[in-house]
Amino acid sequence: MTVEGQTLNAQAGQPDSAVETMYEYGYRKSNYGPDELVTDAHGNPISVVDAMMKAEDASKQGTVTPHLCFYSPRIPGNTGSAIRLCAVTGTILHLVEPLGFNLQDTKLRRAGLDYHDMAHVVLHPNFESLVKAMPNSRIIAFTANATKLYTDVQYRPTDILMFGPEPGNIPDPMDIMDGPDVAEQVRLPMRPSLRSLNLTNCASIAVYEAWRQLGFKGGDRD
Repeated sequence: MTVEGQTLNAQAGQPDSAVETMYEYGYRKSNYGPDELVTDAHGNPISVVDAMMKAEDASKQGTVTPHLCFYSPRIPGNTGSAIRLCAVTGTILHLVEPLGFNLQDTKLRRAGLDYHDMAHVVLHPNFESLVKAMPNSRIIAFTANATKLYTDVQYRPTDILMFGPEPGNIPDPMDIMDGPDVAEQVRLPMRPSLRSLNLTNCASIAVYEAWRQLGFKGGDRD
């Protein structure tokens, strides 16, 4: 029998040290170091940063959905879930620093890195870096301050769907969301006087609407 990932010797009732049964995600052992969160094509552990797509390569990558951008995300679990979202939709995720967590955070790891598709993730030191790296992209900011609905936009694969920090005490950075580099401001409709949706829930709604408009190209309908 197993208890908390350890095999018990049926006679002695003690952990069987000869058998390792604890695999966190089915392919990665639990005793890997904190920077060994993903594996390469040969199954060897590599660091998160090493596995990321370079900023200069992001604009050259062909996509079937718009890019997704989290500007200064604060909650690691949300970003981990966004990595999972991007893995299953073929979306490139851009993270703009400063981040409110370390990329080695275990909550980030548990929420998304079991997909080990970190090649879909690009890290930018600031918003200007994002703009410079993606000169041919239209940035669409999702903000509660917008009047236009997210369904009123005709999305393109080169678009960047940008979301600000998680709701709470941190307001949307309107110098960014309403700045000259943003082509559109849109919002998701919600009932009045209620707290906003979880960040990755909002991103999922946006990505799937854009993907729907583009015929779910690359999905299992093909």
